[in-house]
Amino acid sequence: MITNHWHPWRTLAEHYPHIAVSCDHVLPRGVAGLIKGNTIWLCKSLTQAERRSTLTHELIHVDRGIAPVIHRAREERYVDVLAARRLIPLPALLRGLQWTNDDYELAEELWTDVHTVRVRRQTLTSAERDWLADRVEDPQRP
Repeated sequence: MITNHWHPWRTLAEHYPHIAVSCDHVLPRGVAGLIKGNTIWLCKSLTQAERRSTLTHELIHVDRGIAPVIHRAREERYVDVLAARRLIPLPALLRGLQWTNDDYELAEELWTDVHTVRVRRQTLTSAERDWLADRVEDPQRP
């Protein structure tokens, strides 16, 4: 497993002591996590990597505050991007891509969920794509 430097549980303990986390309940279908008051609810059925990804996402919501209803969809997408960048630094993505190009294998290797891997890959900047291309052997190239 590739080691990352972001530890959402440690960050929670050190910077958000007023926030409790509950993993004791099954949340509605399609909901991995949510915030109500000073509690972050993580769905009981999540794997450890999914909890890590979802907690990161919810902590970013704590930092950013509640978006107006008309901006919620855009805010969710933006928080997804911020969480993916925090969970998957470019050097870690490079190490993973040197081993596999499969999103499921990358998620396992990067200790995150597949959604986060896909968001990170889909939102790479041009400079990040170039940096990766210079360092990852392309099997499509002759």
